[in-house]
Amino acid sequence: MRMDLNYASVETIYVTIWASPNVSLHLGKVENADEIWKNHVGIRLQPPIGEDRASELGKWQEREVKVSGSSWDVNTIDIAAAGLGWFSLGLKGEATLALWTYDGVEITLREPLVLDRAPFLERPGFWLPKAVSDAIGSQSKLESQKRKKFEESTDDLSEVSA
Repeated sequence: MRMDLNYASVETIYVTIWASPNVSLHLGKVENADEIWKNHVGIRLQPPIGEDRASELGKWQEREVKVSGSSWDVNTIDIAAAGLGWFSLGLKGEATLALWTYDGVEITLREPLVLDRAPFLERPGFWLPKAVSDAIGSQSKLESQKRKKFEESTDDLSEVSA
């Protein structure tokens, strides 16, 4: 799922995500979203069902949602994505969002189930489950070791031919 903030009458909107810890998240700018998706789908950004299924799930469908709230101290609305989880918004004003999901994933707006917002704030970038983060780190380490061995073997060949 992807959420773009297209318009806001306020500078601050608090988003609290309620999803499985196996769901990868990325916080970033709308203008970079398509490039981030192309470069990271199935790796850092993936459905929890695996890298290969990302291409089988179909096309993204965009839905525009207008929301309003009276306080950023508490959540004022929930936006639920069937089978994925939901996120709560805390805002004092109005906003227009573009919600992107695969075709067939139902989106529901409702009163917030939990009024309190997250007690910590995330910075832009990837926020990955530990297993995904560890796997990417292990893969990078293996690639680095292979590269180092290859460089050492080509150095040895250079010395032999000299």
